[in-house]
Amino acid sequence: KFDEVKRSVTLKGFRKGKAPMAMIRSVYADEVKADVVDELIKATFPEAVRQHTLNVASRPTLTNLNFNDDGGFTYTATVEVFPDIPTVTFDKLEVPTHEIAIKDEEIDEVVAYFRKRHADIRVVNREARDGDIVIADMKKIADPKLALDTSDFPDSQIDLGNKMTVKEFREQLPGVKAGDQKQIEVVYPDDYSDNRFAGARITYDCTIKQVKEQILPEVNDGFAKLTGIAETVLELRLKIREDLTKRREDDLHREQKRELVRQVCEANPIPIPDGMVNDYLDSVVEDFKKNYPDAAEAEIRENYRQVGIDTMRWDMLWHSLAEQQKIEVSPADTEKWIEGFATRNSITVEQAQQTLNKSGRLKELRESLLEEKVMAFLTEKARMVPVPVSGKD
Repeated sequence: KFDEVKRSVTLKGFRKGKAPMAMIRSVYADEVKADVVDELIKATFPEAVRQHTLNVASRPTLTNLNFNDDGGFTYTATVEVFPDIPTVTFDKLEVPTHEIAIKDEEIDEVVAYFRKRHADIRVVNREARDGDIVIADMKKIADPKLALDTSDFPDSQIDLGNKMTVKEFREQLPGVKAGDQKQIEVVYPDDYSDNRFAGARITYDCTIKQVKEQILPEVNDGFAKLTGIAETVLELRLKIREDLTKRREDDLHREQKRELVRQVCEANPIPIPDGMVNDYLDSVVEDFKKNYPDAAEAEIRENYRQVGIDTMRWDMLWHSLAEQQKIEVSPADTEKWIEGFATRNSITVEQAQQTLNKSGRLKELRESLLEEKVMAFLTEKARMVPVPVSGKD
């Protein structure tokens, strides 16, 4: 190793490769020793794991690194291993279910959304009415909670016909016209979607610049064509119903999966090695620090520790269950998914196959399909418990 270093380095006062070996040993002793130790461990540790048939769960802790007088090298590797998983218990599972029914009023709301998207918007010289858009220069003049860093909001667009617009604007801006000035205090609800504003009281000084009228298209077959998803009003309403039903079904399936995962993990509380948890948290912290360099590491670890334990416990359990129940992904399963992928992306099956091969995602795909089959198995075994519908999306 020292010969390699001697040939590749240049020391002051000597040409490359000509420095005395004694000097090379003195300068690079620690570096060479570390390299040799690393190479020896890489060469011997995997074989030791195989000989002892260990299912290693995390990186080893190395101690007692010694070069012996006879030229040998010894060390102690302490490792954590995956827990032995007995037969996975999955009886007494219960998952929620409910009837999925789409009301006509829900379809009407989506139609109204499409009408607003295709509205003809015109500046008008009159007082603002419900449904208009008001353009205003807004200035914050009171903000006790300091919810807003910025004070000026020029050319703010306030849609008086949008239910998401805070009610103070919807209630107090009808009647204003270009050139008017109005102060409006907005009391944001405690459950407001943006946490910065939750519970805040902010007063704005609004200078009205324009009032715009939204002229909505009539609901007819011509309007249906404008949406780009239907040729007639009937077809449009049917497609909206189909889409809402699919979304509601997807929501229900996600809820059922969460319940199955929770119940299986509770019924099989296998221990998760600390090394695995720490490796997971190291990865989470690293990802957080890339986007938020000042993020508190201790807080990140505390918040994500249980998430990591739950994730790894489920991963081990569903893999064990697949093995115990002989659940497998067949070539036909993979081919069916690829065909669907090709159809969704308007490409040929061959192109889809090439895309997956190039991205190296075939193994990931098979894992995903296997987990889906395990979930289908558990769903079939679970008892369906009817629950009331919590409300529309």
